[in-house]
Amino acid sequence: MAFSEPLETGADWADAKAVAILMHGHGQTPEDMRNLAVQIDCPQVRYLLPDVEGGLWYPKNLLEPYEENEPALKASLAYYGAIIDGLKARGVEQDRIVPGGYSQGACLTAEFLVRNPRTYGGALILTGGLIDVAAIGRRPGSGLLAVPIYVTGSEMDAIIPVDRVRGAIKTLQAGGALIRSHVFTDRAHEISADEILEARKLLEDVKKAAEPL
Repeated sequence: MAFSEPLETGADWADAKAVAILMHGHGQTPEDMRNLAVQIDCPQVRYLLPDVEGGLWYPKNLLEPYEENEPALKASLAYYGAIIDGLKARGVEQDRIVPGGYSQGACLTAEFLVRNPRTYGGALILTGGLIDVAAIGRRPGSGLLAVPIYVTGSEMDAIIPVDRVRGAIKTLQAGGALIRSHVFTDRAHEISADEILEARKLLEDVKKAAEPL
């Protein structure tokens, strides 16, 4: 797998009070996440928009056996971790980092958080669930204690099954995260205006009382 240096958009580093990582969905590109950042429209946030060759973080959907997503999943999770390590190396405090993503990128984010529980500023899981079904309900450690995480899904979403969304909520709560969730009854596989508003609120909360990076 070939990964790219994340594209960057949003506030200049000198003005940023938070950094959000937006992992794109299946077959998408960083441009899709740039459009999402524009819609979120939260000043003083720097956005990192990662990418992978072919637009797939892992090859199978959530209904396929977990093992069939290896070794791609392991590589994508390592890439995710390297991005966060790079932010820390440039002096960004962990509580100013907001991992996030949509669809397949949201699933990757949920999986990353469970495997790497840390005191991030928050997280955005926009239509996502756990990839490893065996991890559902298992306590991921105390590193996520009091971390605000916004998780969404839809009852009618055929791509991200709602039971996986609820499984992610249960597991992240077991780790002490402060979950705000919205499982829609009739929303298509998309990001709604309500979700964009909640994402903005979470980022605003992360920025509070923060000094520019």
